[in-house]
Amino acid sequence: MAMRNIPVDTSALSFTVAGEPEPKIVDRATGEVKKDAEGRDLYTLPLLPMPNDDRRNPVITVTFPSAVFPQIQLGSKVRLTGLVCFFWQMNGRAGMGFRCEQVRPATEKAA
Repeated sequence: MAMRNIPVDTSALSFTVAGEPEPKIVDRATGEVKKDAEGRDLYTLPLLPMPNDDRRNPVITVTFPSAVFPQIQLGSKVRLTGLVCFFWQMNGRAGMGFRCEQVRPATEKAA
């Protein structure tokens, strides 16, 4: 089954960093970091989107590529470029995932 990416309109959302960026690990034994199709390392970042009506589990984790370890401050506001949502299934588990092309400080002006 092909994975379908559903674009997310972020124009009415703001995102606050809710944790530290972490490399997405393929193999815990070797510490190998997962890469995207272009060969860039992938990282995950917990974010609190606002407005948000999910009181029990308000944080989403977004995966994004970066050439260097991302320096993103906890509690800072960020803007996401190319955010998509997708459905995954693996080993009898399933869920929604989020991926974006870039995480930038919200204070930066759009190019």
